[in-house]
Amino acid sequence: MLARRAETPYDLPRCVVRPHTTEQVAQILEWADRTRTPVVPYGGGSGVSEGVVAGGAVVVELRALNEIIDFDEKSRLVRTQTGVLGPDLTKALKSWGQTLGHEPQSLRISTVGGWIATRASGQLSARYGGIENMVAGLEAVVPGGRVLRSKTKPRSATGPDVASLMIGSEGTLGIVTEATLRVSPLPTEAADRCVRFQHMADGVAACRKLAQSELRPLLVRLYDPEDSAIFLRNHPHETPGTLLLLSFSGPGAGRRADAAVELSSGIPGDNDLVAHWWEHRNDAVDELMTLMAGEGILGPHALVDTIEVSGTWSDLRAIYHSMKEGLGNVADIAACHLSHVYPDGGCLYFTLASACDDDAAAAETLERWWDTGMTACLAAGGSISHHHGIGRRKARWMRAELGEWWELLAAVKKAFDPNGIMNPGALGL
Repeated sequence: MLARRAETPYDLPRCVVRPHTTEQVAQILEWADRTRTPVVPYGGGSGVSEGVVAGGAVVVELRALNEIIDFDEKSRLVRTQTGVLGPDLTKALKSWGQTLGHEPQSLRISTVGGWIATRASGQLSARYGGIENMVAGLEAVVPGGRVLRSKTKPRSATGPDVASLMIGSEGTLGIVTEATLRVSPLPTEAADRCVRFQHMADGVAACRKLAQSELRPLLVRLYDPEDSAIFLRNHPHETPGTLLLLSFSGPGAGRRADAAVELSSGIPGDNDLVAHWWEHRNDAVDELMTLMAGEGILGPHALVDTIEVSGTWSDLRAIYHSMKEGLGNVADIAACHLSHVYPDGGCLYFTLASACDDDAAAAETLERWWDTGMTACLAAGGSISHHHGIGRRKARWMRAELGEWWELLAAVKKAFDPNGIMNPGALGL
């Protein structure tokens, strides 16, 4: 987006190919491996971690693999090609009374294959888990053109789950062409609650209690004062502060929602704010594009980005404060919300913004943000990505993230892709 705004030329792919079948994907990867031609898989193009850098490579655009093949009502499994966009899968599942429960902010413009490749997690992960919890089987094509299909199963104890290496591989090992996904019935009851706190620490403690309770929340989002100011920008009557949005679904949703408010020890807020979030939860995609085009309130050389990390409840306080302080020194705005929760920890999602003097200064500021954020995260014991993936943006910190496991990842890459043709540079490989 910076290059486009500054009208700076950037490298184009050698060509773009659009396969319509798994067999055609196999033909492409057989040819590419034989000719040592780099290949970059492309789904919806919504990634924000530089997972797609196409200069000099052949881009395999997968949107023509867009068939929803089968729905197994008895087993609650849907089999689909991976070029299917989020709204198309959602519509089909709704016609069968089902939901995947995977609701990333990019739902409108992202694909099933992209979710799997980046090990994505949606906004409702507190209830449904991440994409890795939904994959029951998959089909992938690896360099040389070999097609690999895993058995669809609820679980097995047949050695390491080798097929799951494709989940989060970001196109570095092969191309996932089909997936069988676990789905759930659409909920029949729903209840929303808003809770306020005096301090962020009190809100985090409440989120931990909820994640470790038996209340089964659908949505848990805790905004710090700066991020709540962004969320409440169209609600001038609301005072920014530490703000918790909760949703519950299924039988007894209202009862569980009331119990959650009591458990939180917070102050009840305006529940209509949760309905506002549901209606506008994905607006940030368009708002980001507007700001980065230089057409928003930050001026013609605006810089906006997000950094999401994760950590255990024991480490989360240190991660939040160290990153908040560091990023606050290099960004005009450094806002944060707790976006995903689990019994053992959660995800901190930082939104950063600055009004820069020119595009060169914006590029320099961007590097300072990432150096500061990643260094602080690792020093405090956090993980450098919760759901956006690594791409090339975070690649230089992968050795520090994985430690001794890095060499094993490199060996896996060598085994799958000995000639190094698959998305070179992603994951730092």
